[in-house]
Amino acid sequence: MNFTPPSGNTGMNMAPEKLKKLAEETNSILCFGIDPVKSRMNDEIVPYFSEVVDALLEENLISAIKPNYAYFAAEGFDGLFALKEIIDRYKPKTFVILDAKRGDIGKSSEAYASEAYDFWGADAVTLSPYMGEDSVKPFLRDGKLPYLLGRTSNPGAGDFQEPDIYKKVFRKAGEWGTGLVVGATSEAIPEAIALAGKETPLLVPGIGAQGGSFKTLSALRGNPFIHRVNSSSSIAYAHEKTGGSPAKSALEEAKKTAEKIKSVL
Repeated sequence: MNFTPPSGNTGMNMAPEKLKKLAEETNSILCFGIDPVKSRMNDEIVPYFSEVVDALLEENLISAIKPNYAYFAAEGFDGLFALKEIIDRYKPKTFVILDAKRGDIGKSSEAYASEAYDFWGADAVTLSPYMGEDSVKPFLRDGKLPYLLGRTSNPGAGDFQEPDIYKKVFRKAGEWGTGLVVGATSEAIPEAIALAGKETPLLVPGIGAQGGSFKTLSALRGNPFIHRVNSSSSIAYAHEKTGGSPAKSALEEAKKTAEKIKSVL
């Protein structure tokens, strides 16, 4: 089943082009995941992460950020205000992926899509595809990119995703023109590219603190600049291991991560 483009949609989605352009400009496909944990920070959310993100952007180490909605929402209205401030600050400078894992029946998905794109102003959003076509369709807009959860990196991923469900998601992503979340710990990146197509943007978490192998990223070589490899806490809280300022420690960790990514591409 193929989607009919929503009203006003020309069928041309410029989101992958923006991804590619930013990656070419920075020579990086590293995405910085923003997961605020107050007990691990020496400041409030916005000052802490602004210092880190500014440093990463200044050095061209990242070409996307991925704020995780749950971490911000856990701090109540203060966290949600911080999320809005961070997205507004960095949307003009990089690609913003709202990690919200939405997905609901049609009308509810329309509301969630409006929230992600019109209110928060994100370029992309993560979605659970379990409810099917009508839950995904509202998120397909010109210049916007939904990432379907395909094969994730958490320990319980195999409960429902294997042996065949994640492969169906890969195929549907190719048909529907979405991106895919494929964990670096799953060894499924080559399958995603084979089943969804080489023009399907992948968001790859699991590198860093989750222990995903950088070798799995070699499958991205064919069209690397449309993909993003995410690292979150290992960069954000690198100072816990190295000492020094969060920004300086984050820079050093991001440099190491970016070089490891480049070494396999």
